[in-house]
Amino acid sequence: MHVALARADVPDAAAFAPHGLHAADRIWPETNCYVDLWIELLHARGLVPEAMLGFTLRQDFEGDQFTFFKPFAADLDRLYGLEIQELAIFESLEAHALVQAARGNPMLVEVDAIHLPDTAGTTYGREHGKTTIGILGLDLAAKALDYLHNAGRFRLSGADYEGIFGPSALFPYAEFVKATGTPLARDTLPEAALDLLRRHRARAPRTNPVRAFREALAARAPALVQNPLGVFHSYAFNTTRQLGANFELLGSHLAWLAGEGMGDFAESETAATELASEAKAFQFQLARAFGRRNPTGLCERLDRPADTYERVFAALDRALA
Repeated sequence: MHVALARADVPDAAAFAPHGLHAADRIWPETNCYVDLWIELLHARGLVPEAMLGFTLRQDFEGDQFTFFKPFAADLDRLYGLEIQELAIFESLEAHALVQAARGNPMLVEVDAIHLPDTAGTTYGREHGKTTIGILGLDLAAKALDYLHNAGRFRLSGADYEGIFGPSALFPYAEFVKATGTPLARDTLPEAALDLLRRHRARAPRTNPVRAFREALAARAPALVQNPLGVFHSYAFNTTRQLGANFELLGSHLAWLAGEGMGDFAESETAATELASEAKAFQFQLARAFGRRNPTGLCERLDRPADTYERVFAALDRALA
């Protein structure tokens, strides 16, 4: 049997429990595949995912979607000593995965969610969709894969393994995570995270992205809501879910900083969590507009989240001052 396993500091799948940022009682238990993957990857290494989340301040509305928010490579390097390297695919994806897993480097690769059993009830076996997984190990004899995706750690095999690695699979974009430094000590981590928060605040959008979203939606809502619900799911994922999940994570970051004695962020944390809830409420309103094929009154419901966005930053600026 030829087996490649991830590092010993990543626990066995049976012992793996998702991080609290993925708790079922959160407003957005899942965010996007890349951030969710990093949360669990850091958690599996015994590191603190909350420390990296200052980058959420930089989310913008990009004209057709909210920023698909991701941790910055420089932040991951500074806080955790982890480096992201692009992986050149010049042999089979399986061959590269085997090499990187044996070296203890989790491999981050875009795959088709139709082959991922953890997406049962949504895309698994039903619908093609691009998503990122973290490969921790693979067993060539059993044709089995140990991977991180969304809020957990899973295993696939058989036809699903062939779907990921078989000859019909396209060469995907892939990266690997390499430990090149030492993670910051627990007592110095909060101060570094606060410094990064200040840096990200300086690069935050200069205009309110929720208001920009309102304007863009107003222009296309009458035609948009005539589409089937499949279009709603894609649109909501890239707008309301990215907005709401982003700000719930910001609230968690601010709560963690406050708990580490880095300042009083209670007001901005509360406003960020409110914005996360308001985005979820608006997503339901958007779904109803699709169901009725009528957007009357829809865009006006973004006025409150837009005001909340401004409260987040006003309170944060007072705390940082």
